[in-house]
Amino acid sequence: MAAAPNQSLPKQMDDWADLKAAYRFLNHAEVTPDGIQTAHRARTRAACQKHGVILAVQDTTELDFTGRAMEGLGPIGDGRGQGILQHSTLAVTPQGEMLGALHQIFRNRVPAPEGETRRERRARPKESDLWHESVEAVGAIGPATRLVHVTDRGGDDFTMLVSCGHQSVGFLIRAQHDRWVNGNTDKLWSFMEHRPVAGHRDIPVPARGGHPKRVARLSIRFGPVQLDPPKGDTRFKEPVRLWVVYVAEPNPPSQVDPIDWMLLTSEPVHDFDQATERVDWYTRRWVIEEWHKAEKTGCRLEASQLKDVEAIRRLASFLSVVAARMIQLRDLAQTSTTDSADKKPEADRPETLQALVPRVWLRVVARLAKCRPEALTSRQFWLTIAKRGGFIGRKSDGLPGWQVIWRGWYDVMMMVQGAEAVLPSTGEPSYG
Repeated sequence: MAAAPNQSLPKQMDDWADLKAAYRFLNHAEVTPDGIQTAHRARTRAACQKHGVILAVQDTTELDFTGRAMEGLGPIGDGRGQGILQHSTLAVTPQGEMLGALHQIFRNRVPAPEGETRRERRARPKESDLWHESVEAVGAIGPATRLVHVTDRGGDDFTMLVSCGHQSVGFLIRAQHDRWVNGNTDKLWSFMEHRPVAGHRDIPVPARGGHPKRVARLSIRFGPVQLDPPKGDTRFKEPVRLWVVYVAEPNPPSQVDPIDWMLLTSEPVHDFDQATERVDWYTRRWVIEEWHKAEKTGCRLEASQLKDVEAIRRLASFLSVVAARMIQLRDLAQTSTTDSADKKPEADRPETLQALVPRVWLRVVARLAKCRPEALTSRQFWLTIAKRGGFIGRKSDGLPGWQVIWRGWYDVMMMVQGAEAVLPSTGEPSYG
């Protein structure tokens, strides 16, 4: 699957026996999505322990199988589509490096029945449960690593805040609800709008909603807040004391919705530098949107012809790992992290690539790049593969995205398979 991630199962398998084995595996009742990802999650947690802070980025996406003859799907979108909810937690460093998946939940949406009481609503499985269930499933990473869950507005649930406290982990959540604060004396937005502006910050905003990418100029306010428990909800007796960073875009471009982020966080914000750091942490959640694209568009998950919902969930758990790998490989070519000894960017260090990529791939790509394998850098490796996928590489083009890398990856993979068939008998190729 990793060798040809954008191909169908029949094209990914070498022969009919392999394809039958893949179908048997994906349809086996004792195989679980959690079991499929066990080794990957263990490696991800081990990688997390090398960092002082890890952002656990959560998000839910809809897997759309509308119109398919498949039992067990639930409503998605406006209720007329059919599919599955996939809620994932990715481990991301504060610098934006995605280490892998920490947890994943697959669930069907359960519509609210007419006349539902408050007690019935609490008993019904809800999408808001996915966030705190993920917190409880992931737990803490270790004594030397502070785990901070980062979510968009879907994670603004009081149970989520309380669960983070119970698990001794942090949170950074974009607020959705204008809650009562400070002993029911004010509302959240009103209170923060009256805080002084501490400074301004420019952040890059990716292209979305038909609008091109841009740089937004933001005003930043921050301060401590006591978030009062929801009125009438007897499950919560005590307020949650936290910090708030309020980010607003006072002068957005025309026809663009201005940025308005009310960020609730457990992590201290005593000065402007800490406030901007929290803003930077929140922008790291965009990596999970790229990961969803890699899984759906790159791996073509929603084009699968499997007929069973459970098989689809198992396939999705596989492709989630493949998508994570491709995002990591793309980012490797773009990284600007430098080594403290020689100040050379990580993407320009041949030893970095040699530790991650099989020798035969180095030899094939080095041939295309017209250099020796031991001199090939991560940046050269991925630019060469991207060019095989249609990337031109002009100064105005910027760095290649995962889609052109993916097309090039498949092209080079075919060359690698040919090289593997002949290299044992021909020896080292010439790179003169």
